[in-house]
Amino acid sequence: MEPALWLVHGSGHTAESFAPQQTALARAVAPSLPGHPQGEALTTVGAYASWLTERMRGGAMRPFVGGNSLGGAIALTAALQAPADIGGLVLIGTGARLRVSAQIFALLDDSWPAGVDTLVDLSLARAASEDLRRRVKSWHLQVGRRSTRCDYEACDKFDVMADVGRLSLPTLIIAGTEDRMTPPKDAHYLHDQIASSRLEFIPGAGHMPHLEQPAAVNALIRRFLTEHSAQRAGQSNGS
Repeated sequence: MEPALWLVHGSGHTAESFAPQQTALARAVAPSLPGHPQGEALTTVGAYASWLTERMRGGAMRPFVGGNSLGGAIALTAALQAPADIGGLVLIGTGARLRVSAQIFALLDDSWPAGVDTLVDLSLARAASEDLRRRVKSWHLQVGRRSTRCDYEACDKFDVMADVGRLSLPTLIIAGTEDRMTPPKDAHYLHDQIASSRLEFIPGAGHMPHLEQPAAVNALIRRFLTEHSAQRAGQSNGS
């Protein structure tokens, strides 16, 4: 049986951003973070990681944890906080550091909600469909300016560049070749630092390849989980 896979959305989004994975992958779980839109947003990646870890407790198998952008930062932090509690990582469009440009903070502070269209443009490849653009925009509007800004502030403060090399968990890193928010060099850094990682690029995808090209991303995740479930079974039988 495949282990549970927890997938955490990015800044200003909701659990719906992982709907294609929840539909296609057995035991995929995608929570909405606090304040997205219910409740109050948290202010640091570490606080979100503790919130996530609390919700993952109690399963029979150590879960795999992943996420997009902010969600990937949360997954990385949870793994650094408690590596023995996590079976592996799936990191999508994320990095060990997530600096946020002044342009994005200006959009949030001075051009809300009109500036949401630019946030969407930055998040998706130019070839993304209008339907997908509308969906991503709708999440920002549901979540609202305050929680979205909290997310980007948390990203801007996030930095585990000096720490990720300590991770030895199986890790799948997925990045879009046209990602303008988290450039490919950030994915390469993660791959260079995490010895047990695999790096896969999705041609023509932007910052959200799991939505832009879900079939390709789902196939990569499914293969990754299947391989490591088989390894777990072999280790268990050999013990």
